[in-house]
Amino acid sequence: MAKWLKDLFEDYMEEELGEDLSSRSLCSTSPVIGGIYFGSLKSLDENKPNKPLYFLIVDKIDNELYEVLKVSDRYEFARNSDIILDIGTLKVIIETDNNFYLTENEINKFILIHQITGEELEDILAFRDGERPSHLKTGLTPLFEEDIRNKFNQEEFNQIKDYHIRIFEILDEEEPLEEE
Repeated sequence: MAKWLKDLFEDYMEEELGEDLSSRSLCSTSPVIGGIYFGSLKSLDENKPNKPLYFLIVDKIDNELYEVLKVSDRYEFARNSDIILDIGTLKVIIETDNNFYLTENEINKFILIHQITGEELEDILAFRDGERPSHLKTGLTPLFEEDIRNKFNQEEFNQIKDYHIRIFEILDEEEPLEEE
């Protein structure tokens, strides 16, 4: 593994925001489908570190819950399942295999930093569903299980796993038990 990539990963693991964004006042705007948001992991849970957290809203699941995809500014770790997107001031990766669920109140603790077009959102969702639009830029395919890109992806998932499994709680609530 390249030393520069290993050093970048160590930097990522130690990264924390200098400012505590969890204490800022809430926005009261409706979440934007196709919006890329930025804030802190600590905004979702006071017990979490003050690490940066980006996400893209891809769908409204019900009145209060939205499906989002993890986004990262660490594009150097992009895998073949990640889309690399230049949003002007920043190059990010959309982690199409790293989705989770947030409420409107939780989303309002974050700052909308960019909005992708409807066509870009359709392309991202099609890519996630197995289509491979040729104009999308993706990362590299990890060749070995120990590849640092896989380690990065696992760390990214660990940050949001509690919000990923919410969908199972919601499905349990919606499905009444059938009695025979």
